Amino acid sequence: MHEIIGLVGSLLFAVCSWPLAYESVKHRTAVEIKWSFVVIWFLAALFSAVYAVGVQKYVLLPNYLSGGLGIAVVLYIKIRETVKGKHHGN
Repeated sequence: MHEIIGLVGSLLFAVCSWPLAYESVKHRTAVEIKWSFVVIWFLAALFSAVYAVGVQKYVLLPNYLSGGLGIAVVLYIKIRETVKGKHHGN
């Protein structure tokens, strides 16, 4: 039973950032998403992936990498907005 719960949690982590990434790409903005949220989520995915490698639980890597890539899309959009805003004097 524990394995099933872990699998479900891992799969949810793998896909939970993608709706946010989709909306950010669709609307070409992530202005409503707080920086702290994006950075913490990205670091959580990164550290989880490092952990999986460290304990040789490679089966977890696709989940952590998928979650991390989804939030990386949002991070990219936020960085792009910030740089664009600075160039326009905002």
